[in-house]
Amino acid sequence: MDLKKFERLNSEKKLIEYGDRIIIAMSGGPDSVFLYNLLKKIKDKMDLRIYFAHINHGLRGKDSDGDEKFVIKLGESEKVPAYTKKVDIKEYAKLHGLSEEEAGREVRYGFFRELKDRLGATKVALAHNEDDLVETFMFRLIRGTSFKGLEGIPVVREFFIRPVLSYRKEDILKYLDENKIGYCIDKTNFENIYTRNKIRLDLIPSIEKEYNINFKEKIINLISDIGEFNGIINSNLKKYTKNDILDVRELKKEEKFIQRTIISEYLQKFDISVNRNKILEVQKLIYADGSKEIYGNYRYRIKKTYDILEVVEVEKIKFNDQLIEKLTVPGSVLWNNYKISAELINEDQKSKEGKNEFYCKLRKDDILTVRSRKNGDKFYPVGMHGRKRLKDLFIDSKVPKEERDFIPIITNLDEILWVGGIRGDRRFEDLKKNTAKLKIEKIEEVDFGGK
Repeated sequence: MDLKKFERLNSEKKLIEYGDRIIIAMSGGPDSVFLYNLLKKIKDKMDLRIYFAHINHGLRGKDSDGDEKFVIKLGESEKVPAYTKKVDIKEYAKLHGLSEEEAGREVRYGFFRELKDRLGATKVALAHNEDDLVETFMFRLIRGTSFKGLEGIPVVREFFIRPVLSYRKEDILKYLDENKIGYCIDKTNFENIYTRNKIRLDLIPSIEKEYNINFKEKIINLISDIGEFNGIINSNLKKYTKNDILDVRELKKEEKFIQRTIISEYLQKFDISVNRNKILEVQKLIYADGSKEIYGNYRYRIKKTYDILEVVEVEKIKFNDQLIEKLTVPGSVLWNNYKISAELINEDQKSKEGKNEFYCKLRKDDILTVRSRKNGDKFYPVGMHGRKRLKDLFIDSKVPKEERDFIPIITNLDEILWVGGIRGDRRFEDLKKNTAKLKIEKIEEVDFGGK
């Protein structure tokens, strides 16, 4: 193992310090096993305490259970405390309106934070390698991203560190195999049906073969240059912020491109994943009159109060009527992390109603309101008798308390028309004369650093 790579990285980025308590995100795969063996070599010298954290997503059946058993057994043999958690990611994703990838990342990072607080750990080590860096660059380039996104996976953010980011995959596998160190193999990594897998298995090897054998090296150099550019932007960010509060007046003086770059950098300080829609939404927010709040992620909201912009933890926010957008029929509006649209239709255009759609009676130029819930909200749910409290509907639908303020409530003349993605009001439904379709879509976010 070439420890000099780690030593150079650690000298530059100060990833690990003497006496650190480090949680390793241990999947059981070659990268995380290699990461453990690297830290094991410096453990005594730097007086480190090491723990394993493992999430069983349950997505690969017996293979997922086998990975969990491997991690537990490795912890026992190495005398490293191993903490595991089993979560039904498919069910979690369905319940929270996320993709399985988004749900997995949210659960993993939530578990790492919870475990860090419980153990009094100082760092959480993730096992991304140099090949992951190139793959992520290509993935984001294809999907579309910002300059910050092209920088790829950060070596350090908050207490999350990536000590093996400068190691190539082939060197990791060579070290483990030569030293007869066991690890788990995720067979889905070799299935040529996912975009990331296609990039790794087909696109990059094809470019290396047909165009430039040193392609990965060139991309790494480009990422380094982009990182330096973003470093300049980050230093400028300090000019606009004090105590993590953004000065809106000063930011408005800059060109729109600089504004967007600063906003992107600012949001990622709080581990908020961003895409162009999110950046434009915040840019629109800084020009809004008075006070307003929008969705950040499951932990944070982005709040603008006159001349300041701040990111506030969800539990510290008292939700109120400021979370309001007007929706004219036909039309669409962004509300928090959702796009809600209203479309006028003919009867023959109606298809089977999906979870995120509601067919109802509306007229051209009707003005609807999209808001968060209010105390005492009641309506007449489709498929149910009588009137029902919105609170009871959330309970019956098993919507977690922390998610309820993020559910869009669409109203018409102060009457609830649709609880977005959950249930419509039967007073607005006429099976023979529906004239409009409401639709809710979650704005996709780009992952800026999960694995």
